[in-house]
Amino acid sequence: MRMMRKIKVLCCCLAALAAFVILPGSVSAFTTVGTELILLADVSGSLDATDFTLQRNGYAAAFRDPNVINKIASETGGIAVTLVYWSTGQTQSIGWTHIYDAATSNAFADAIEAAARPSSGSTNMAAAMNFAGGLFDNEFISTRQIVDVSGDGANRDGVQSDPDVQNARDNLVNNYGVDMINALWIDDRYFFGDDPGDYVQAVPYGIENVIYGPGSFSWIVDDFTEFEEGVKNKIYTEINPVPIPAAVWLFGSGLLGFLGFRKR
Repeated sequence: MRMMRKIKVLCCCLAALAAFVILPGSVSAFTTVGTELILLADVSGSLDATDFTLQRNGYAAAFRDPNVINKIASETGGIAVTLVYWSTGQTQSIGWTHIYDAATSNAFADAIEAAARPSSGSTNMAAAMNFAGGLFDNEFISTRQIVDVSGDGANRDGVQSDPDVQNARDNLVNNYGVDMINALWIDDRYFFGDDPGDYVQAVPYGIENVIYGPGSFSWIVDDFTEFEEGVKNKIYTEINPVPIPAAVWLFGSGLLGFLGFRKR
């Protein structure tokens, strides 16, 4: 079921009807946008202070990028976006924000730069994804709902196929009507565990457990210094997408090829 979206659409229609019939000149309680986007950013203990700063600055730079801003402005109604930092727990560090032009996009970038790191625990990706679902109960109505996961480790060390993350993905899709889930991994090609032979292949991990939807992707950047380029490409690709054959996707040196692209 996609009950959350149906309820929001029904409420929006009823509010609009009430405004028209009962209170001329009033407005609906909901704002219509093209896309609702949740950014789930890993702040677990494997990120040191330098890594966190590079990740934070990468997100901020993406929302200052002219190409990304123009793409957002091309959406009817713009987009609504929120930032969640996660590790053992989750913190909605920046609430839902309506972005539709350069000023609002730069203001969101300012908010990212001002938000403090809330925690530094373990990598509980499944809990973060489940937490994201409830955030779609908000003041926006959209035609597309997207969840972005960025991180530098698997939900559990040494587990390539993780039922907990798969269940969280299915919960987002079946109970909250999410249209797309994408992943950006910040690491080498493997997530390493405590033992030398304990590793998980990053891009296939995202494909098997995390991503969902036509055009969804599991990408990797070598390290946090390349994160900015990866985020820019990711957000640009997600907003107001146009169908393009997979063979022509080329992204900057920060991305190690289109190894993780898969339509589902």
